[in-house]
Amino acid sequence: MPKTVIVSVLGFPERDRRMIRNILSVASNQDVTYQMTEDSGKSIGVFIVNADDTGAMLFWNEFQQNAPEANSILASTNPMLDSEHVCIRRPLIASQLHGALTLDNAQAAPRQQRSDILHKCFLFRNLSPSHLEKVRAMSRVVTLPGNYVVFERGSTGEEMLVVLSGRLKVNVTDGEGREIVLGTIAPGEIVGEIAMLDGRGRSATVTTLAPSELLVIHRRDFMPFLEQNPKAAIDLIMVLALRLRLNTEQLTELLDR
Repeated sequence: MPKTVIVSVLGFPERDRRMIRNILSVASNQDVTYQMTEDSGKSIGVFIVNADDTGAMLFWNEFQQNAPEANSILASTNPMLDSEHVCIRRPLIASQLHGALTLDNAQAAPRQQRSDILHKCFLFRNLSPSHLEKVRAMSRVVTLPGNYVVFERGSTGEEMLVVLSGRLKVNVTDGEGREIVLGTIAPGEIVGEIAMLDGRGRSATVTTLAPSELLVIHRRDFMPFLEQNPKAAIDLIMVLALRLRLNTEQLTELLDR
């Protein structure tokens, strides 16, 4: 017998509710059956909440206290990297919602694992253990479904992301509207650090290729850390200079072909 998971859907118009009901049916399998309910008195296993609806968020914030084991999926027109819950973008896209439902209830990476991954990152490889611990302490973990646009080219850059699990795609669009994939970001790699450091717009669009767990480091936390730790700032500059040198050498090789 499959496990029955009761799903409470809050703050969505009827059209979205019909789509959610259909996705719940598709996501159901031999191991789990999703059942959408109108009865808030039932034992809720998953909340799907329109985070742009104030009333829905107020109800969810109050009711989830009585359902601490329930998972929550928050849908918003803006990226929600500040949330510890699974986030998807509105208007709802079926593949995003399906991916969020089929996440294997991913838990945040344990503290030691996060420190180990930071230590292996190219950007932080020269930092001392004490500085790495400070970076880890200022970070937070978010879980995103597949096919989720983490940020778009030209958007404000305030966070850099360390991939803990999953994979991200980096792409731009040419003058004729064609997608050009610049690369993929694997676990242990960082994306978004340049825009986060200089405070300017993103140079490319980044999308999750699979359900992904990301370590988020915000500019408002990282810049004061660099000001207070000059040695860490110097180490970071050296790594960025090396990366620039490598990129220049790669470009020279391409032009010589």
